[in-house]
Order: sequence, then C-alpha cells, then structure tokens
Amino acid sequence: MKRQLAAVLAADICDYSRLMGEDSEAMLRALRRLRAEVFGPNIASHHGRIVKSMGDGWIVLFSSAVDAVSSAMRVQDRLAEGGHPDEPEIRMRVGVHLGDVVEEEDDVFGDGVNVAARLEQAAAPGSVTVSEAVYGSLDGTLRPSFDDGGAWELKNIERPVHVWVRGEIPKATTASRTNSDGLKIAVAPVATADDRHEVQELADAITGDVAAFLDATMWISAVISQSEANAKYVLQSYLRSSGDRLRLEVKLVDRVGRVWLKTKLDGNLLDAFDWQDLVGENLTGQVLQTIFDAEQSRLNNLPEPELTAADHTLQAALALERWDRQGIEGTLAHAASALEIEPDRLDALGLALIGFQTSQSFGFQDLCNHYRKRAEQWLEAAKRLHIQQPAFEIPVAWAARFDGAATPLEYRSALERALRRASSDFVVMAYCGLGFNSLGLPQTALDCFRKAIKLGQHTPWRPMMLGGMATAYFQMGRFEKAIQTCDEGLALNTNYATFHRLRAASYAQLGQLDKARAACVELLDRAPDETISVIRSRAGYADTDANKKFLDGLRIAGLPE
Repeated sequence: MKRQLAAVLAADICDYSRLMGEDSEAMLRALRRLRAEVFGPNIASHHGRIVKSMGDGWIVLFSSAVDAVSSAMRVQDRLAEGGHPDEPEIRMRVGVHLGDVVEEEDDVFGDGVNVAARLEQAAAPGSVTVSEAVYGSLDGTLRPSFDDGGAWELKNIERPVHVWVRGEIPKATTASRTNSDGLKIAVAPVATADDRHEVQELADAITGDVAAFLDATMWISAVISQSEANAKYVLQSYLRSSGDRLRLEVKLVDRVGRVWLKTKLDGNLLDAFDWQDLVGENLTGQVLQTIFDAEQSRLNNLPEPELTAADHTLQAALALERWDRQGIEGTLAHAASALEIEPDRLDALGLALIGFQTSQSFGFQDLCNHYRKRAEQWLEAAKRLHIQQPAFEIPVAWAARFDGAATPLEYRSALERALRRASSDFVVMAYCGLGFNSLGLPQTALDCFRKAIKLGQHTPWRPMMLGGMATAYFQMGRFEKAIQTCDEGLALNTNYATFHRLRAASYAQLGQLDKARAACVELLDRAPDETISVIRSRAGYADTDANKKFLDGLRIAGLPE
C-alpha cells in the first residue's frame, strides 16, 4: 500500500452510452483517437500517470497541481477544436483536487480521489472544475482562467468544497494563429512494440512534448495525428528498446514522401524523465531548423508576383527569427503584403500588429511613420476580431492604454481576459508579461515569461522573453539576476539592445561602475542614437519608480541625456 499527497485529475466522457448506442464503430474510432492523439500525450507530457481507466473515464495522478490543471485545460481546448468529421464529437468533464491518495494493487482511493471524482461529476461538459486547494497552488498565468464557484455540496463529501470553475471555451476562441493554408506538420504518435507501461508512457510523453514545442513557433502549426490531410510535413518516430536501453528513430517526410531528416537518439529507461526532456529539446530543434531552411530556400526562389498571402505570412513569421530592425522591417513588409491580398487573414494581421507595436517600443520611428495609417486599419480590424482571436485583445488594449483611452486597471483586466482565454499560447503569455511589467507587477510578469519560455522555448521569441524577465528582475531590485538573464540572452542575440541597457543600469545600481560603462559602450555601438530622452519618448514608457531607477543607472553608466 502506497500513500501520498497528489493532484488528482478525474475525467469522464459525456454521453458515452448514448454515443456508443448510436454508432459504436465510429465512437470506438473516436475513442482510440482521443487516447492516442489528445488525452494520452497531454497527460504524459505534463508528467501525469494514469492509475485507473474505466473505458469512458480516467483517474490520473500528478505531483504538481499546476501540471494537472495545465494538462486538463490543454485537453479541453484540443477537444473544443473539434475532431474527425466521420466521428462523433467527444466532450469531457474534468475535476481536479489536491489530497491524500492511497494506491493498493490495481486500485486507488482516498480523499483526493473522492473529491476529484465528485468535482468531475458536478462539472459542465467542456469545463474544468478545481478545488480551493488546487486553485491556491496555481500561479498568475492560470488563476485568471477560473471563476469563483463558491461552496458546493458534493455527494458523500462531509464538508462543502470551495470550487473554482473554468467554463467551456467556445470554439471561436481556440482558433489557431495560422490560417487553414498555413504551414502544418503532423506528429504521428511515437510507436513502440514494447508493452511495458513505462515505455508506453514515455512514448506518449515524447509525442506530446514534441507536438507542443513545434506548435509554439508562430510560423508552423502542429497536430498529433497519423495522417493530416493539410499537413505538408509528417514526423514519424519509433521507440525501440532492449532492457533499459532505448533508441528513438525519427524520420521527417513531406506529403510526397521525400525524406528531409533522419536521425536517432539513444537513451536509458533509468533516466527516462531527463531523456524525455533531452529528446524534446534536441528533436524539436533539428526539425525546426530543417523545415526553416527548406521553406526559406523555397520562398527565396519564388518571384515576388508568385508569392501568395500564405507565402508572405510565412516570410513575415520567419523574419522574426531576428529581433532587430531588419527582422521587424521584414515582418511588417510581408504581413502588409499578405493583408493586401487577403484583408481578413488573421495570422498576417497578428504579425502586422506585432511588427508595428514592436517598432514603437524599439523606437524605429521611420517604420512607425511609414506604416501608421495602415496600422490604424489593422487595429480597427483587431477590435472587430478579438472575440475570435484572444491574442488580438492585447494589442487593442496596449494601444488604448498608451493613447490614454484606458486606465491601468482596464489594461490589467484586458491582460487577464487574454490569459483566461489562451493560457497555453506563448505569444499571449509573452505579451502579457510585457504588459504586467509596464504596470509595475514584476512577479506576475515573471510568471508569464517563465511559462512563455517553457511553451515557446524553440521560438525566435526567446531573446524578447528573456529581456522581459530581466526587466522584471530589475524592477524587483534583483540586479545580479537581471545581469545573469541578460547574459543568457546575449548568447542568443548579441544585438538585442534591451540586454545592454539592462546590464548597464544593473551594474550601475550595484556600484560596479567599470562594468556599467563597458555595457553602455556596447549599447551605443549597437544603438548610436540612444539617449535618455529617446528612451523616455518611446511608446509604453511611464515615470514609475522602477523606470526612474533604470534611467538613473543609465546616466551613471554614461548614457547621454
């Protein structure tokens, strides 16, 4: 008998008996797809362990309430996107509780299981219901997703349980950042002939990790599927084993069968968790670099008149590989071209807004002047479409805040709404982090950036996210940590001026004047027109205590007025 404190997730398929009665064959196909492509990989990727399966429901244990809730939300969001057209639509109820659990032979019981099961039974289809114990363990990126449900009387539970509810997310709010003709990759579930539970679980975890990392790149969307009709690329993997020795054999092919990448990664079952992380990081990096090079070469060889809206949008996203003036200029130019061809293209509109508002923040005034009239049109379109696309809520709120049309409280509410609707979108996370920094809420900003980096660690946004983290550390007075984070970012992008500004100001605040002046020289080498007044004139600047300390540090480091 094993007793432990665990986060317990209880999940159940709604109307299972009715769906089986209407068309059992189609329902069984849908159920197999749910297990292989949605539930299994998401659970394993978040380090969950299925301890009980009832055909139409599961009990899953997690060591972390954050992992349990994140996994539950990802599963519900994925189901909200819809399934195969020839299969019935599956909806689930999910409950999560943190409590004592006892495992004995093939059964699991205890307070944690009982309360989670009752929360699931009381939940609405498509929702996630959690107890107060779970809600109290969540960080600032997850809490906005839940509404206070008050105290509930649950069957056979002695005391009322305070409940928090994340209601069903309408399909319109889970729209992909890419259009239907955007670049897609199908990640086939990792296959293995080893029937050991831990090997099967590892295969599911690798599938979930790789698909999640690939999907968080802005320029390609990924789906777990054996065959996706619209996918240009397919990632196929087979996990071999001999005792504790493991080998993952991987092949990346396109829709005509051309092989773009073949690789293998060796590991050991005794180090399964570390190897899972290593595989996710290494494999994702290889796949992204291969596809990036292939698509960039294809686009470079196309005459300008032959570029479609999808091609321009992909070029705009690829240009963000470099967070500098040339990259932002490329993003704006290609996003604008895509919108001239397809004015209502959501992914191009998002990139156009990112490019313009980044130009404002970086002080690229000539770019701002060139695109200002079009940016006003883009912003109006975003106001109409933000119900469909949560990421649009942020640029709309950003513009209102810094035009003086919204109060700090209204801006914060908009950020929390975006988090509520898209808590697994690294772009939303990153921009919310920037917003919370501007509001003087560095701890909440750090929560956002940490999650954004976890979700989008293989994206070109990493330098920007590290810059946001360093800014938050500076606001908190943790100057050494700010410098350390900047150094990590400079290893990725030596031209990102934010790192040099923060290093100069942080060293100055620490009294290390020689290093502060050296960092200021590095800054002026990359941004020769940088001055205190230029920084103050940029969109988003506010005279907060942290910003005053930042400018004082730059003055000490030698930045001219």
